[in-house]
Amino acid sequence: MKLQNVTKTTMLGFLAAITMTVPTSAQQSSAPAYAITPAFEGQTRAPLAPKSARYVVSDFVTGLNCPWAMAHMPNGNMIVTEVPGRIRIITPDGNVSDPISGMPAVRAWGSRGLNDILLDPDFENNRMIYFSYLGAPDGVDDDNSDEAFTKSNADRQVWNALSREEKAANPWGTWSVASARLSSDETSIDNLKVILETTPSRMAFDDTGKLLVTTQRKSPMGQQDLKATSGMILRLNKDGSAAGDNPYVGNDDVNDMAYVIGLRNSNSLAKNPWTGDFWVADQGGNAGDEINIIRAGKDYGWPAVSYGPLPTPKPEGSSYTVKEGTEQPIYYWTPVSMAPSSMMFYTGDLFPQWKGNLFLTGLSSSHMSRLVLSGDHVVGEERLLDEPGHRLRHVSQGADGSIYVLEDMPMPKILKLTPPPARN
Repeated sequence: MKLQNVTKTTMLGFLAAITMTVPTSAQQSSAPAYAITPAFEGQTRAPLAPKSARYVVSDFVTGLNCPWAMAHMPNGNMIVTEVPGRIRIITPDGNVSDPISGMPAVRAWGSRGLNDILLDPDFENNRMIYFSYLGAPDGVDDDNSDEAFTKSNADRQVWNALSREEKAANPWGTWSVASARLSSDETSIDNLKVILETTPSRMAFDDTGKLLVTTQRKSPMGQQDLKATSGMILRLNKDGSAAGDNPYVGNDDVNDMAYVIGLRNSNSLAKNPWTGDFWVADQGGNAGDEINIIRAGKDYGWPAVSYGPLPTPKPEGSSYTVKEGTEQPIYYWTPVSMAPSSMMFYTGDLFPQWKGNLFLTGLSSSHMSRLVLSGDHVVGEERLLDEPGHRLRHVSQGADGSIYVLEDMPMPKILKLTPPPARN
């Protein structure tokens, strides 16, 4: 993307912010299917952020196949996952390595296969990484190549047409979180160990060295099975065992690994560096995407409450958006969907105007949202990289404060946001 295009986009956003005839909402204004009343002022439809930093967007890396997540290593290199089952190392100047060896067989399809990746807090000393993937079942060979990925996508269509009983007898694969050690030359992994079997989305380490894993529970039907691991944030030791100080340890009705419950699909997880709290952005069933601040032992309501459509009749004890004993989101999007896929608190100095802002990438919404915060409240929202059809999968901050964004469609690439060159 050329600088003049970015400048035009930024100027349009600025004009929208100052023109009195333009609605002061940062979202689309189509009416919801039913009246939705926020629980408190500022819980949704924040005003357009009044000012944005100028920036240049460049294609940092192209040619990847379905990039999903990235992590920045202490030496300046970036480690990136590709859905078909490959991990690559990318240097600060954009050179891409061959796939590292030692990966397990991944049975990928669509955007699901090899997904999130995370460095151990002590990575400089132990070289440990953690990643989530959909493992191939026994009897299914997969070499994690693009050719295998193409075949797997076709096979998935056939599998989707099977009956429930046939699917149970022929499972597609097993979702897992694994740990492994990255070699010092960054060409291979060893000591591979599956530490958890669940349906994961995002991962992070807390300040005590415990691993947090968000898990999916997309179906709105029926009560959540709290003895299972879906629709939660799990908190684990590095070996996959439940942390002994988890809030539900000793409760026979809830899994010991559970840290919070009542989530649907939190594809975004990040620690607020100013408060130490973890925030998640949870995808609603059909709009109703929301941001929550995580408190140990709390219930965030799904599927009993949502700011998106719920089945009728409404769940017992719920007024759709409120139910006693459940937490309220600090912000939500309705009736349009943000489809958040990652989040990042910006702490760098390269864009001083953005320091302290929260960035979220969007899938179907085709933009990155910049949220201006006042404490735990959203007071402004700006759309960046807003191009129809462009799915933005992941955002991260480099050591120098540059912002990197994974785009998985229509042209898979890593974008890099930097300030424009200084004028002479």
